[in-house]
Amino acid sequence: MRISKVILPVIVLAFFVNRCSRQDALEGEKPYKDITPVEVRARLEKNDRLVILDVRTKAEYESETGHLPGAILIPVQELEGRYQELDSLRNREIVAYCKAGVRSARASKFLGEKGFKVLNMLGGITAWNEIKGDTTKTLKGRE
Repeated sequence: MRISKVILPVIVLAFFVNRCSRQDALEGEKPYKDITPVEVRARLEKNDRLVILDVRTKAEYESETGHLPGAILIPVQELEGRYQELDSLRNREIVAYCKAGVRSARASKFLGEKGFKVLNMLGGITAWNEIKGDTTKTLKGRE
């Protein structure tokens, strides 16, 4: 049986549309949620019991960009071997952040798949410092 020149492209197109939509759906299912720096600040000001996880390097953590108050430092490249250090905090939400949000998204995905409640701070410390202005040193000093 010969498939017409019109039907074959339609079948091929339908196959790819279906495959792409399934892939998009799979990629859309993240084991974590995103949160903005403004939302993090508001929750910290309300004294929410957030765990703050900095996944940058130690040099970045100690740099002039600062870090969020009370942040636990576990660089993303060490997370697979050290995530058990967070086991006692499984019942609390963990806010992961890095410089701009890429490494923290990777860390959030990893921790979410391990059963943690994770929030990825969009924009990282860069966005945090932009909303904070000159108060970074004040917050850093509250640790």
